Amino acid sequence: MKLARGFIIAMLILFACMMVIETLAPRHFKWDATYAHASDEPFGCALFDSVMAASLGQGYTTTSLTLSQLEKTIPANERHTYFIIAGDSPMNGTTDELAMLNMLKRGDQFLVASGAWGSDTVEQVLNIDTRGYGVSIWALKNTYLNKDNDTLIWTGDDSRYPPKKWIVAQELSDTYTRLLTNKGHSSIRPLLTRACYQDGEYQWDSVAEEDVLVAAHVQVDTMAGVINHGKGKIIVSVVPSMFSNYGVIYCDGTTLALRMMSQLEPYPVIRLDPAAKTEEAGVSESPLRYVLSQPPMKWAIWLIIVTVLLAMVFTARRRQRVIPVIAPPVNRALEMVKHIGSLYFQRHDNADLMAKKYQFFVEEVRKLTMIDLDDENHLDDAYLQLQHASGIPRDELRQQLQEIVAATDIPVKDKQLMRHIDYLNHILEKLK
Repeated sequence: MKLARGFIIAMLILFACMMVIETLAPRHFKWDATYAHASDEPFGCALFDSVMAASLGQGYTTTSLTLSQLEKTIPANERHTYFIIAGDSPMNGTTDELAMLNMLKRGDQFLVASGAWGSDTVEQVLNIDTRGYGVSIWALKNTYLNKDNDTLIWTGDDSRYPPKKWIVAQELSDTYTRLLTNKGHSSIRPLLTRACYQDGEYQWDSVAEEDVLVAAHVQVDTMAGVINHGKGKIIVSVVPSMFSNYGVIYCDGTTLALRMMSQLEPYPVIRLDPAAKTEEAGVSESPLRYVLSQPPMKWAIWLIIVTVLLAMVFTARRRQRVIPVIAPPVNRALEMVKHIGSLYFQRHDNADLMAKKYQFFVEEVRKLTMIDLDDENHLDDAYLQLQHASGIPRDELRQQLQEIVAATDIPVKDKQLMRHIDYLNHILEKLK
């Protein structure tokens, strides 16, 4: 009986410790770029929307209605500023695009932050060209985040605001694909620009002992600008990540948003969010929400939990049962390895063995560093990343790996095969 009592006390202590550990455990964030109003994840907009609502005196609300629905719902003589944040494709089809153009003509205003429109309808009318795609989730998780930064420079309305720079990670400004160009027209008034290197190449600096980017010239890209259309205005930005919870905390995105809002008329602001609930923003949609809101049902759940715990306590006494002796399954893995090894020894196919070893090496590199050595179009970038990860010079990596790849198609000698395999193992040890 004393043993049973001790076992029950130990189980209760372990249960309490488990609950404390689960409560104190750090939260796992979701890096999905949803830009949802009720989301407090890094790329949600709960914090951003709350700051904007407190800062804008003309009013700031969030709605789940589409533009076509708002065009029919809001009277034509009322003016509003519509705020849209999306990774890409901010418009919900051609119907919303035509509704936006009609609302611009009658005097409404828009602030659209998106990596790319995904449609040519609006781009052709506004004489703009956007290229890009949302936040790269893979880039956010890799180890090089925030090591290379872009500088976004405010260039609009210098008389009211002092010059300001925003330092953001290249993964968030999407250096290589996001552009906002004018197609030769002068209808865009730039507000935010970024200087980036074009046609540059990396050269080894013996003093700094690292590769240094030598740029042929610097190109200034327009990242946000104002366009007049009809009686209204539209501000187009290709950096939606600045208008998120992450942008508020780490990049001062609210200052950028307020500066852009100051370029428009002080109309009430409506932010479009298909996932938002205007009256119940932030309320959980779990089925237990209604159950826990009713006192009788809530007490019933607590009664069930207490009953289960009491049942566990009173049935925790160990019951003696005959434990059958079960022979463990025979491990045939070693025999399998010996059999495959004997086949390779008999056939003496060093090229096939080299090919399988190299494919295993490529998978291990992808697993450890997310570097894809199978992508022939970006091998130079892969060798550069592998150099940073392993500390082996890029030229040596390129020469050795090309020799190894060539050895997978031609017969090689045993000593050469062993040398190639030792070099691949050497790289994997550096990566680990």
